[in-house]
Amino acid sequence: MKIDPEKAKKRKNTKPFEVVKQGSISIPIYAHTNVIPQRNPQTGTILYETQPSGATSKPKALVKYASVIYTVAYYQGTKRIRQKFSDIQKARREAGLIAIKLANGESEALKLTGADRADYIRAIQKLRAWKTGVDLNLAVTDYVTAVRRLPEYVSLSDVLEYYLKRHPIGLPKKTIREVVDELIASKSNAGKSDVYIKDLTLRLGAFANSFNIPISTVSGKQIEEYIRALKTIGSDESQRRSLAGRTQNNIRRLIGTLFKFAIKRGYLPKDHDEIEGVEKATVDSSEIEVFSPDELKKLFDACLKPVKERGKWRTREEMIPYLAIAAFCGLRAAEIMRLDWSEIHLTGNERFVEIKAGNAKTASRRTVPITDNCAAWLEKYSLTSGPVINLSRADKQLFLYLAEKSGVPWKHNGLRHSFISYRLALIKDVGQVSLEAGNSPGMVFKHYRQLVRESEAQAWFSIVPPKREKGATFTATTSFKAAANTKIEVASTGSKLQF
Repeated sequence: MKIDPEKAKKRKNTKPFEVVKQGSISIPIYAHTNVIPQRNPQTGTILYETQPSGATSKPKALVKYASVIYTVAYYQGTKRIRQKFSDIQKARREAGLIAIKLANGESEALKLTGADRADYIRAIQKLRAWKTGVDLNLAVTDYVTAVRRLPEYVSLSDVLEYYLKRHPIGLPKKTIREVVDELIASKSNAGKSDVYIKDLTLRLGAFANSFNIPISTVSGKQIEEYIRALKTIGSDESQRRSLAGRTQNNIRRLIGTLFKFAIKRGYLPKDHDEIEGVEKATVDSSEIEVFSPDELKKLFDACLKPVKERGKWRTREEMIPYLAIAAFCGLRAAEIMRLDWSEIHLTGNERFVEIKAGNAKTASRRTVPITDNCAAWLEKYSLTSGPVINLSRADKQLFLYLAEKSGVPWKHNGLRHSFISYRLALIKDVGQVSLEAGNSPGMVFKHYRQLVRESEAQAWFSIVPPKREKGATFTATTSFKAAANTKIEVASTGSKLQF
């Protein structure tokens, strides 16, 4: 191929209109005039200037439009690339972008086709319409990272739908503490028992203290870990142990009540089921422990034995009705706390305790016979009406004070378990015991049959208050039962009590 020397010389002497530099990279911008000739409207042929006769030069075309064209030229590998612009500012921006990318080694970005650039522009527009200032690279990186973590058959849209279903837009952001307070207020206004309200306050209050977060964000896994980590109450850390399975399940039930309340109030979606993901604890017969008759005597003695606390002598005699009813009638702790003296019938042909439906765990009324020894313990404390127990947590008095003072290891629900076991061994009637205890016959037969001997049962129901002579003096280790409202006076020796 021959090269015209004149054209080659002209091209060699052509200089850039401007050069854009970035580091060691220089991008030239060339300028030339682009001429649009006039054409015959009918034929479309180019129109030329009229020349004088005899002229030998080539005629010039008539100019319709003339504009300056700026060409940005650079090499991509061995290929020379030219981009043309009618605006010098656009040419400069493009030259600057090319220089930066070449300087950073991002020559791949220079290979974008027109379609690629259109995709880029549309992506940027959508991104900016959502939130200004978001980096496209970071957005794509987050998308790819999220999709890679999903199974092939799950899309990011599926995940989004699942999240919005569990956390619908527009739900009030209520913390667990706020919902607990609302639940307690609602139950109080509904006339629920004081014992139930205190149970909610204690157990759900502790739950709220552990999770200072919106209720919609707590997961079933977090709830299960919380319940499993709970320990029994006690001053000696080394003796504290995990809660019994039944107690864990009771706490799980209360937390479930909290979630149901939140759903009703519109704080959680209707299909919220995180509590279903909390595994129920195992409850087996190994948790059934009973007190021996000798251990029960020691607990009664601890109620009656005066001790000096904060410079004053006192007893735990107010616990005797609780202890007697739990041991000889088998009522649950919550049932005893709701009990009124008007529901304890000590006179007439039949002596019995009436557990009304509203006070029973099973929400059904039942009666329990009062044995002779139980009547003997209760007779001096009996009133016409009024709460049998005026303590907020009498059950804690048992395992935090009486058990420690008496030296008897506390057994969870031990008094109730003891009553059912000894009662069944004594009367040998599963149906009757199940009616008295408020349990199913199957439960009584499975867990309490042959747990104790009949001779032990007879000893259990023969435990009566100690007798004493009027005006007798007792040492601090002697068990006694003082009449109601008897004034205690400390003898000068400090080791004996005079009544």
